[in-house]
Amino acid sequence: MIDAATYSETVTGILRRNYGQVRHASKLLARAVGTTPRTVENWFAGINAPRGAELIRLMQQCDDLRDEIFRIVGEGQCQKALELNSDGADSGSMKALPASSASASF
Repeated sequence: MIDAATYSETVTGILRRNYGQVRHASKLLARAVGTTPRTVENWFAGINAPRGAELIRLMQQCDDLRDEIFRIVGEGQCQKALELNSDGADSGSMKALPASSASASF
């Protein structure tokens, strides 16, 4: 399971690796994500991490971040399935959310 510190470190590392050498990176990312340059600077510094909608828009801009978040999610799903199977539960018993619950507007 991922915690807040690991999440923040993951985002910070990927942003630094992909945008650390880009001139005016905080301004460019802020414009693309719809936030302020100061907020992006805080992400780069590891002070804060993107919240829900910001993370989604950031993942749309940065393929490496998107891939890493999906990897973490997949890793968590595998861990959950292993835990369920070790308890004797049927891994197929997890049901998907209804379509009306799964969609959200940003």
